[in-house]
Amino acid sequence: MPKKGERRPWRLAFHWLSNDVKGTTTHGTPDEARSAAHEMFKTARLRDSELELTIENRDTGEKITMTATDALNEEITSSIERARSLAAGGEDHEAALADLVEETETLIKQISGKGSVKLKEDFRAQLLEAVKIPAQRAPEAEGADAANAEEDQPTQRTPEGDGQDDAADAEGDQPVTSAELVKPATTDVSEIVNFNSLLALGIKRVKEAAADSWEKGRGVGEVLLEMRLGTTDKHGDPDLGGRTDPGKKGAGAIYAAVVAGLPEEGEDEDADAIRDKIDSIQTDARRSLQNLVVEVVRALDVVPDDEEGKAKVEAERARFANAVAMFPEADKPFSEKVFDYYEVKGKPIPRLTRAEKARRDRAIKARHRAELEAAVAAGEMTPEAMAASLNPQPNPAEVRKKKATKAKSLLAELVEEARAIEDTKAKEKALDEISALLAAARKEVRNSRPPKENDEE
Repeated sequence: MPKKGERRPWRLAFHWLSNDVKGTTTHGTPDEARSAAHEMFKTARLRDSELELTIENRDTGEKITMTATDALNEEITSSIERARSLAAGGEDHEAALADLVEETETLIKQISGKGSVKLKEDFRAQLLEAVKIPAQRAPEAEGADAANAEEDQPTQRTPEGDGQDDAADAEGDQPVTSAELVKPATTDVSEIVNFNSLLALGIKRVKEAAADSWEKGRGVGEVLLEMRLGTTDKHGDPDLGGRTDPGKKGAGAIYAAVVAGLPEEGEDEDADAIRDKIDSIQTDARRSLQNLVVEVVRALDVVPDDEEGKAKVEAERARFANAVAMFPEADKPFSEKVFDYYEVKGKPIPRLTRAEKARRDRAIKARHRAELEAAVAAGEMTPEAMAASLNPQPNPAEVRKKKATKAKSLLAELVEEARAIEDTKAKEKALDEISALLAAARKEVRNSRPPKENDEE
């Protein structure tokens, strides 16, 4: 509470845009006003609300500008400095440091807008630096300081005849070696300074990166699934497997358009980040499609009670009229009709999500191992034969076939991306690069063939 008669010239005017609430508060110092502003912006972040405010001195007219971004950046900077102080305190503060690191990471993740990628990187680098061991004096500096200290001391001359010879004096004047100044080498992870805090930070960042990548990949996959549902194959069915040429081109057009719309490398850091991540985004989107296809087909089994929901499901089911015609059984789940129909027509789609398939595969392997262990125990199989059965060597021909299929698919993607480029010169350059790649491959194939008999003669 302000003291009676205390001057409070700093006025903080705020406006909550979400519910159009306005008001003011007064403060005695600019620091008090800034602190109040920070608390308001914290509340705004928690409520996911928009807030505008101004800080002004009513006596002098001086203004302090603060946006939500400013407040967030200042709060992160303050947290990093607190982390630095805790890290300097050693193991006694390690638990508090780990909590603070997690809180700071949460704040950094909230940064958005243009330049946010670089800003996040900078803050994370500062945070990582803060939790490291406090800067130690370099050995060279320590040696120099020691030498200076010695020079500052009064010269002590040994009286003649005290029994000390010149050899002893020379031995005492030997400089300290660098080996004596270097700290012992770290021999175990437990000796890494602030290891537990860094471990917690690393685990958190890996999990966040994986979850964030998967979530964004799924978002792209949802768009690709809508494209597949809107593409009809030669049987008149939705192209759920993404096998049709238009379906493949539709997906390729998205990525090609993204890359084509980016400025030259090095001109924009956000654009460079997109360019670096485009391949991993495609991979995440492709993997998410397995789950999405399973989910959209299984959803056909669920009919809501409300009329609007029923109409929507019926419209979705109508896409798969051919499956109903092939399997008209009333007691057969609609999803099974679709799965079985696509299987019969030679265009199978996944029936299990990635997690379900992994669980099934683990169960199969566990049963197989148990059977083999029983056979070894009964003397029907040797341990070596069991090991070979559990870890079969891949068939070279099958491996080559898979690689050839993958290479063909990658080549098709390159061609589609080049075909989607609008600029004529850029398109020609991309196609020439593909032609050069094929020419180099043909040359390697020719050089790898065994010489013919006529060549040997």
